[in-house]
Amino acid sequence: PIDGYSDPQIGAAIRDIHAGCKKALDQYLIIAPVMTEAEESRVEVPAGFDPSAIRLVGNVAGAPPFHGTLRHRGWKTTKVMLPATPVGQDPHIIAPAEVEVA
Repeated sequence: PIDGYSDPQIGAAIRDIHAGCKKALDQYLIIAPVMTEAEESRVEVPAGFDPSAIRLVGNVAGAPPFHGTLRHRGWKTTKVMLPATPVGQDPHIIAPAEVEVA
């Protein structure tokens, strides 16, 4: 919960959080844009495009090819390098509970 913190405190914390997230992503994934054209450029979406990779928004009518303005390039992984799960470990556990024994 972050309700008890001021906007400046949250903003300051975001730099560290963002750096940690980037480090984790870089360690396990290679990420690339779905479309390589610059955002705000005119693009063509050909017939047979993958609707899980390209979402058409706005006044969509007719059949492809579609022409429009690229609002967001999208992101995809080109390689996933996750460590192997140890034998016997529950794959549903994201982070284990931690108990300090006194």
